[in-house]
Amino acid sequence: MPYIMVMGSLSAPHLSKDEGATVYGLKSEERSALVREMNSSFGMVVASSSDQERTVRVTQKGLTLVLVNRIHGLLGYDVVSHAMAMTNANRELVSFTMYKKSSANSHGQSHGQTHSHGHTSSHKSHSHSSVVTL
Repeated sequence: MPYIMVMGSLSAPHLSKDEGATVYGLKSEERSALVREMNSSFGMVVASSSDQERTVRVTQKGLTLVLVNRIHGLLGYDVVSHAMAMTNANRELVSFTMYKKSSANSHGQSHGQTHSHGHTSSHKSHSHSSVVTL
């Protein structure tokens, strides 16, 4: 299933109910890669995976947009749409629908996520510098 959903709260000073974010629809290896990436980059346990619910849960406040960014960079999903809602409990919820274009690309990335992630950023700067020299 190429579509996934990220649901979370937006952190604002007057909203104390930010309870983190949840990712729905990732495959098992994508969940474990995302959890490893989030926890290692923050140096503490901020994300956990549930195989039973097929979710990744981030309990740290204010990481919804960071999570969306990491899913894009690490797993190759693009944001298709997003929606916001204010609940009666004064929680500002945001949801992102994300889509991965081709399954062939995901197979190549799953073999070396950190390598492909580092490669894309170095490739980007490389192509940028070649544009400048032209």
